Amino acid sequence: MTTAETAPASARPRVPARRDVLVAGAVWLLDLALFSTAGTDLARAGGPDGATVLLLGFAALAPVGLLWRRRAPVTVFALVWALGLAGTALVAGYQPVLAVLVALYAVGAHAPANRAWATVPALAPYLVIAANEAWLAGRDDTGRRTAVFVGLALVYALVVAGTWALGWWAGSNRRRLAEAERLRAVEAHRAVADERTRISRELHDIVAHTVTVMLLQAGGARRILASDPQRAGQALADIERAGRQAVEELRRMLAVIAPGGTPTPDAHHPGPADLEELVAGVRAAGLRVTLTVDGRPRPVDPSVGLAAYRTVQEALTNTARYAGPRATAEVRLSWADELEVEVLDSGGTPTGAAAGLSTGHGLTGLRERVDVAGGELTTGPVAGRGFRVHARLPLPPVEVAVPS
Repeated sequence: MTTAETAPASARPRVPARRDVLVAGAVWLLDLALFSTAGTDLARAGGPDGATVLLLGFAALAPVGLLWRRRAPVTVFALVWALGLAGTALVAGYQPVLAVLVALYAVGAHAPANRAWATVPALAPYLVIAANEAWLAGRDDTGRRTAVFVGLALVYALVVAGTWALGWWAGSNRRRLAEAERLRAVEAHRAVADERTRISRELHDIVAHTVTVMLLQAGGARRILASDPQRAGQALADIERAGRQAVEELRRMLAVIAPGGTPTPDAHHPGPADLEELVAGVRAAGLRVTLTVDGRPRPVDPSVGLAAYRTVQEALTNTARYAGPRATAEVRLSWADELEVEVLDSGGTPTGAAAGLSTGHGLTGLRERVDVAGGELTTGPVAGRGFRVHARLPLPPVEVAVPS
């Protein structure tokens, strides 16, 4: 069975297409008009007699089979071939030419290339026609029979092989276009999956950082509530503001993955310029953080800027989780041939609530984010200190003005 013959029934048309009906009708009429004696018989007899009716009816069988040539090309070819061979040998005045060729074209167009053997049996009816023509041509000169037979056989062989080759060429083009469309669909699906993965990491970064800061602020507010209500109230206000900001960021990002959701064109992706605000928020939560910037800041690609921001955010979040509120952290940005981002904490003991926030995938996702941006991430403990996160990110070359 061919691939076309084993296609799911749901993918097949329930009835032959209109163009298939038109092709079948054209084949029937042209075979009768050009390669049979039906017209001559009707004119001579003044109307259809038994032999003419048999010829007309038999000639319609193969075209009817052609209606299903796309769904089962090899089966239809076998049927049309058998009818053509039987008609050529048994039905007077009938020489099927087009029906077999159309069926053979369908084999080339809709069946695998290994069905090329169909060209061999397809030649059989034409060899019968060639033999008949050679016999008629040799009635006066028997020496012509061989030449006529060989010449016609070669012509028919070229026509048969060319018909299959033309069908194969058309089918291969169609299959190539279908494969290209399938690959485009796969790539589109993969792009959607990658975007959803990226968004999930963004959600992780946002939730983990904001909730960690809120827990630190809540713990600090609880400790000073009795002794310093004003500072405790300010901490609660900071918690409220951080919660609102997190909800707003979550809303924007979830809108991207919602049905019909699209990112807003002016969506802001945080970068190195936003690190001061990030550090200030963490410092307000009670974690002692310093920020040092070496060199002159330069424009960066959005992916590089976001990787730098997320590196600091993830490192400070982990400091709060694992080192506790009494820890200190140093954030350093160095602008040179590349952008270096380093976060080094002092180590310590995590609070129970903050430690429970870990998913175990923060640094793994961060490493992949930095890799995608073309950078390199190294992490690990430092002897006598705490934990160090260091990222090296590419920067565009500095344009040097050339004197005119």
